Amino acid sequence: MFEKEKCTIVTNNDRVADKYKDIMKVELVNSYEEVLIKARNMVYDRHRLLTHPQAGSLKPNQTPYRSIIVYPSDNSSNMDDVMMIEKAIETFNKFREIKETPKYEEKIANDYKTIDLSMIDNVMPRIQ
Repeated sequence: MFEKEKCTIVTNNDRVADKYKDIMKVELVNSYEEVLIKARNMVYDRHRLLTHPQAGSLKPNQTPYRSIIVYPSDNSSNMDDVMMIEKAIETFNKFREIKETPKYEEKIANDYKTIDLSMIDNVMPRIQ
């Protein structure tokens, strides 16, 4: 399967970073868009996506938080991952053109952090 210590979480959610920083590498960035771009750059640098960049039922302009887990790949093709992350960036930009993500008050922002954290928590049992 996958070794947790080789995984990297790319996130803009400090709660995810704090919870998993001692278990795997964490790249804490400032925005949802930066998460997508950093994950894309890692995919182009021979990493695989272990979580979908558009996981959950929230549209990219509804939630300000996103976390993506990537894993170093062998030399096998990761074209599916390249296409998936590029499509996620395209979708993010499309929704952002329609409406920017609101600036939420702290209580609501924390709810979105909890949703993002729960999605990462749910995949952790499958990463050994």
